Amino acid sequence: MNWILSSSSDHVALSIVDGTGKHKGNGPHYSRRTPGSKTFTGVGQEIVLVTSCGNAVWAVVRQRTPAKRGSGISRGRDGVSDSSCRYIWRNMMFRNLGAGLSSDLIRSAVELTYTHWVNRYGNLPVEILRTEVDISKVQSKNPGYCYKCAGWINPRIVRRKLYLDAPELPL
Repeated sequence: MNWILSSSSDHVALSIVDGTGKHKGNGPHYSRRTPGSKTFTGVGQEIVLVTSCGNAVWAVVRQRTPAKRGSGISRGRDGVSDSSCRYIWRNMMFRNLGAGLSSDLIRSAVELTYTHWVNRYGNLPVEILRTEVDISKVQSKNPGYCYKCAGWINPRIVRRKLYLDAPELPL
């Protein structure tokens, strides 16, 4: 499995995410908010990887969140902004359209993400790398199975989403 460092505006990555080009007929990834837009990760630090065969994409972002956990502020329940922002570091996209075994792809993508992150940003974030799987939007009877096989831990379900934490890898 050869992952290539890419970006969220790369046409190959976008074709996998949107299900266009050679992936026409697959439709966009369920988490894709605006199919056809020029990027797919939003604002923040990112590492995007694409397989050399052009059939899988992996994206990790570190983004600022507007409110403290559990405050309800981000949902508009309070008109006051939270001055103590926090960050999340997450695998916000993994899509495999025939590049190999998903758990192997995830394992190698995590290792490369950690390496590229340190090279690009100086060090790993203090936050734990996590992912979330919308269990109502995946066809698997065992959502997140490929992540679990790749060593992701601490499964928990919150509001129909399965959250998992990446394994720590020595650099």
